[in-house]
Amino acid sequence: MDERLQALVIDLKTASQLSSAELAKRVRRSNWLADAPASERLLFWFEVASLDMPLSPPADALLRQAAGELVQRWRTAAKNVEPLSDDEVPAISSLYEQLGSGSSARADLLAALTLTASDAAIESAVELLVSDPPASDNDLARAMSPLFRKRSIRPELLFPRLLDALSHAPVAAAVLDLANYLTRENVVSEHPAADRGVQLIHLLGEMTASLSMLEERPDQHATGAIDLSRKVASSVALLVSLCDAVAQIGSEAAIPKLYQVHDLAHRRLKTEAAAALAKLGDEQGIKYLTELAAEPVARLRVIAYAEELGLLDKIEPEHQSGTARAEAELAVWLAEPTQFGLPPARLELLDHRTQFWPGYNDEVPCYLFRFHYSVTVDGDERVYSNLGIAGPLTYAFTADLEDLSPDDIYAAFAGFQAEHEEIRQYDVERLSRAEKLEVERLKRRLHDAGYTDIEPVQMGYFFGERALIATVKIEGLGGVAVVDFQDHAFFPARSTRRPIGPREAYCIYKGRRLLKTFNRK
Repeated sequence: MDERLQALVIDLKTASQLSSAELAKRVRRSNWLADAPASERLLFWFEVASLDMPLSPPADALLRQAAGELVQRWRTAAKNVEPLSDDEVPAISSLYEQLGSGSSARADLLAALTLTASDAAIESAVELLVSDPPASDNDLARAMSPLFRKRSIRPELLFPRLLDALSHAPVAAAVLDLANYLTRENVVSEHPAADRGVQLIHLLGEMTASLSMLEERPDQHATGAIDLSRKVASSVALLVSLCDAVAQIGSEAAIPKLYQVHDLAHRRLKTEAAAALAKLGDEQGIKYLTELAAEPVARLRVIAYAEELGLLDKIEPEHQSGTARAEAELAVWLAEPTQFGLPPARLELLDHRTQFWPGYNDEVPCYLFRFHYSVTVDGDERVYSNLGIAGPLTYAFTADLEDLSPDDIYAAFAGFQAEHEEIRQYDVERLSRAEKLEVERLKRRLHDAGYTDIEPVQMGYFFGERALIATVKIEGLGGVAVVDFQDHAFFPARSTRRPIGPREAYCIYKGRRLLKTFNRK
């Protein structure tokens, strides 16, 4: 075996004994596997399989890095991926099973099988997905995503065997998504689950009842907020897939169950159930779907379904306008799990204008909205509001922007979004001696302007010009100042909980200059 791969095997054996710094070095050189020919890779898989199982967490992380780099190379190569050899397929499959469900490297091994279009690799991957699927949703998505590419995988290698995984809820959603995708893209002439309509309807009823209990008595069916969120997300994902599947199959027997799904509180499920009913020709479902256009968080999806079904004329024009679509974009963004996790209680348009914007050749419509949340904590109602943008980007800062003028709010978002090799900033601790002299000169300008308690934070570089970002006080009021050799700006900390900080202040500084330059007329 190649010396570099032998070294990688030794690293796996000793990973638990390495310091963090040493392990980081080993991780950086683990991409040797991606450069190895098939014959060397085969020997490597055998060597890894001979190690004590399960691997230690450091060793598993090292293997994941090596296998992940291999998979990434293959993803980039796309059609140029060489099929796994007849010997390598069982070696990878066997190692996958030996690693155990706790391994984070397994998903990449499974992805290696699904990425190569050989019959043996796909058949092996399908068997593993049915009998021993990855434990986490992210791992499952990583392993199955190659199957959603339009390649020459014969559908009969995937179905009906994959449908035997319907008993595993997370896998069931992914399997149905794949079946729905193949049907929608006309890869198959009939939905792969067409002869399992009764099973799908039964599963639809089970999952609806389960989620209904979670909504009504969350404390009895979940052990905490994280567990509740996980269970709800898993249930929603499967119900969305089931609604799509029964609609594509044309199963009118599912209509009563779809009404039950629509009665759930979750807006996404209301939308999917209404769309499925509409696809099945149910008049009440059509009414449900078009009425949901009034909900900003559901609006874009509703319009897409209505367009697909030829129902746009049934949706109020005010819900199809540019402002309505922009409002919907911000509502969907705010409802993402990485943001607030739920849509705002109310949105109101603050400003709308068409202007030139960084990164765009032509003028673009820009919308500012004020959004509101009302949350009850320990019996007390807490109200939160702020401002967000839709149009050239969809975003909202954590810092409170409500005291700013619309011009400066646009500037904050423009400065945040702008990317250019001549726009950058560095912490003052990282600056060279010569650059620190510039810091002192800019500090003097702030001092001469009446600022006190000047604490430099960062130096910004804007197309050859320098600007210092510093926390300051003036007349006893604290805040952030941005100063260059022509001018300075001060942003007071009016909101004690979410004041404008150095990051937002410099975004406003950059955005002011960019928007002024782009919109000179």
